[in-house]
Amino acid sequence: MSGRAGTTNWQAQIKPGDKVYVGMSGGVDSSVAAYLLKSHGYDVEAIFMRNWDTRDERGECPSARDYHDVQRVCAQLDIKCYQIDLVKQYWNNVFSTCLDVFAAGQTPNPDILCNSQIKFGVLLDEIDRRLCTRGAWFATGHYARTVKTHPDQVNLLRGVDRRKDQSYYLSGVSGRRLSRAVFPLGSLIKSQHVRQIARDARLVTAEKEESMGICFVGERRRFDKFLAEYLPQREGDVLASNGWVIGRHRGLFTKTIGQAASIPGVSGMNGKWYIYAKDPVKNCMYAALGRDNSLLFSNNITAGPAHWIAGTAPEFGPDNRLELDAQVRYMQLPQPCVVDYISVRFQDAQFGIASGQYLTLYQGDVCLGSAPICSTTDTARAIDE
Repeated sequence: MSGRAGTTNWQAQIKPGDKVYVGMSGGVDSSVAAYLLKSHGYDVEAIFMRNWDTRDERGECPSARDYHDVQRVCAQLDIKCYQIDLVKQYWNNVFSTCLDVFAAGQTPNPDILCNSQIKFGVLLDEIDRRLCTRGAWFATGHYARTVKTHPDQVNLLRGVDRRKDQSYYLSGVSGRRLSRAVFPLGSLIKSQHVRQIARDARLVTAEKEESMGICFVGERRRFDKFLAEYLPQREGDVLASNGWVIGRHRGLFTKTIGQAASIPGVSGMNGKWYIYAKDPVKNCMYAALGRDNSLLFSNNITAGPAHWIAGTAPEFGPDNRLELDAQVRYMQLPQPCVVDYISVRFQDAQFGIASGQYLTLYQGDVCLGSAPICSTTDTARAIDE
């Protein structure tokens, strides 16, 4: 399936006068998305989703600051703005799930969960219910594209700007939900187009820095210290592959697979150590010396349950295998692999694959879907098999 099939021109999706709700975060991307829709004459209104209730180290509420910026942009564009409180739903559907995954010694992806469960799930339902506009378009500032395959089904495609492509984060959303989505930035390059559009339009967010933190942590807090407020901090041993105790950890959730570990010099073993495995039963981590250590690389993974954007699995070959590309983290280059249902063998061993993270599968530019990673097999064992 070619990612070039069909049309991805978002203007061709929407009829003149159609209602479009724009999910706005207070950043430049969603601001430009709203501006483009408004400037093309569509009936645009903004939605700000409040999903966390906290204050940062300065005693300020990031959500309140962001909503203030949204209101300022909406005033510039002369569009209505609504705030929808989804704190409870976010806690139940995203944050609690992430805590369970962390407690099991794995590494979740809250952004994928937020898009599938909240932004294109609960929020879309709330827009229909509260504003009585069932079936209205829903736009965001994601760098992704869609192409219609059926009246209520689309394919999800990578954004043209490969440095900003966010199809990975949207891989858990159904094609039916995505059929109502509009991505005005999908064919734009952020560094060349989006900032300049914001400057030319004199949007108040034109020079606002990009937010890089997880929404419930913020950008100034240490992630492990934040999680320690919600999870029991059980200390345990850090072991080398030969079973030697080489250090201590402050909780399995404090490190993820592939992350550097601060371990004092071990006799005869100098250099940086990296976490390559965790054992929740024994409450221990395993570390390998050197980032190029084969223990940090995996050829084979299993993942599931699978979410297919089209609603059904792609057609496998006569040997029940399919050659695709895969990503196991955001912004990773496409990696050739062979899929046997959702058991995957990579052409090249991959660094630091963490259980709980998401495997996303692609056929060309088309994102087929994703699945949480259950287990991995390291290079040495894969070769022996």
